This record gives sequence, structure tokens and C-alpha cells, in this order.
Amino acid sequence: MNDNIPVEVNISDIDDNDLFRVSRKNYQADLPASLKLSGMLEFPIIIKSGSGYVAMSCHNRIKILRDTGARSLKCYVLDTPDLKAFMNYISLKSYRNELGPVGRLKSFKLLTEIFKIDEEVRNEFCKKNLKIPEEIIKDTGYLEKIFLFKDSLINYLDEKNISYRIIKDLINLPPDWLGIINNWTGTIQIRANFFKMIIDCVYDIYRSGNSISVIESITTEDDKILYNTIYRIRYPRYVNMKMESDAIIRELTSRGLSIDFPEYFDRSFITIKLNIDKKLDCDTQLKKISDMNSSRLEELISLL
Repeated sequence: MNDNIPVEVNISDIDDNDLFRVSRKNYQADLPASLKLSGMLEFPIIIKSGSGYVAMSCHNRIKILRDTGARSLKCYVLDTPDLKAFMNYISLKSYRNELGPVGRLKSFKLLTEIFKIDEEVRNEFCKKNLKIPEEIIKDTGYLEKIFLFKDSLINYLDEKNISYRIIKDLINLPPDWLGIINNWTGTIQIRANFFKMIIDCVYDIYRSGNSISVIESITTEDDKILYNTIYRIRYPRYVNMKMESDAIIRELTSRGLSIDFPEYFDRSFITIKLNIDKKLDCDTQLKKISDMNSSRLEELISLL
């Protein structure tokens, strides 16, 4: 790397190219302020390309500086891609938890296609340093399909650090189903736990032979509403059970008496809550529980 001496280069000469980008695109909110206050704490590694350069590291930092109007910065300049420098770079990114699941797989892809590293060395490095499961490394179909995902979905998977198990269900979905999921990730702030449950349901809906129409008409900006809607499609019996349980609960509850019933029937018990008002007679209030219709209460519990 030019004897490890950083060189001042014009930012405008660094191509806005994501070929070597493997880290998440959404940088930490305090990074612009940190750059302004402390400058570059590490020098980017860039590679000569025609009359300019391609970044191998520090893509976010270069973008921030470019957006702020900075004209130049110091970089380590390579004549050609350097395997050792790249391996050190992605190892550091992995250690800092700055690589999502797709970023790790992209690192694997670059080691294979750009650096043409020995297969045995590559596989061992990716298992040890990038924490890619061996079954994923050996599944070439998995690797090929994931890079067909659209940007919004890829960015979401990396940002939320979605497991390879969930991604495996995604790659088994056809492109039109994936297109809808990509739109959801681009328009709805989906929490990771809801996303995992949504994909579980969507994959089951697809495997059951349903038409894509059952999910393509869903419109919402709320991830819980999205999940509830898909859950009802996945479990049609749930809708009837929910209506039945709601009716019984309305019948059994009264002022000061409420029933906590699991929304998704995923518990083996219910909780009855009684508010005791100090202004009223305790015996009269406690009688609300003993007066409950026990047969209806048994019907409610039997739904679990």
C-alpha cells in the first residue's frame, strides 16, 4: 500500500462505487459529528481505476465527506485489489459487528470472484472470521439467489441482522412474492421480531398453494397490523376462535373485572383481574368472581 504511507487524493476522483462495500449502509447517527470533530480516525483504502479510484473501505465516511463538500482526504492507495488488506478489513468489520448477513455473504463472494482465493482457505476464513455457517458456504444456490434480492430488502436484512434461517425461507419464495416483501421493508418500519414471524407465516401461506393475491392487497404502515393480517390468513381458524373468545370475554367481564386472554392463544392460562375500590364493600366486589358463569369460563379456557 504505497509503503503504508497515506496519500492526499481528491474526493471527486473516488468513484461512487459499491463494488467492495460490505458493511451496512445506515451509518451511526453520530458519525458525521465525529468526522467533523475528530476527522478521519482511519484512512480509507482505495484502488486505482482508470483516471480515478474505487473505494475498498470507509464507504460511509467518504460519502459523508463528499456530501459536506470536502475536497480531499488522505487514503492508502493500491494499484490492484490486495487480498491481505481486504481480509484484514472484513475481519475488523466483523469484529465490530458492522457486517450484516448479506454483507458477510458479499465478502464471501468477493473473495471468490475478485480475489479468487483458494476454496479451502476461503471457507475456513469465512467460518472462523465472518461466522458464516458451513451449510450456507456449501449451498451455492443460497448464495446465488440472495444477490437477486432488491436493495430495500437487502438493506433491511443487514440492518436488522436477520438470521440465515429466515433468509433461507425468503430465497424459496418466487420473485413476485419477494417483490411484495421488498415493498413492505421499504415503506413500513418493521421490527425484527415481527419480520421473523411475518416471513414464517408468508412462507407457510405460499407452501399451502395460496395465490399471491392473499398478500398483495395488504396496505398498512403498522408492522403489528401487517403481522395480524398475515397471521389471520395463515391461520383462518384463528379468526373464528378470536370472535368466540371476544364474545365470551364481553359476557364475563363487568365494571372492575377484566380478563387477560392471550391474543394468539399461545398460553395455557388466563388471568382474571379484579379492581377493589376502597369506597365499596369488599365482600360485594369479591362476589363478582364467584358469580362468574363457570361453564362459559371453561369454554373460554378450552380455546387455548
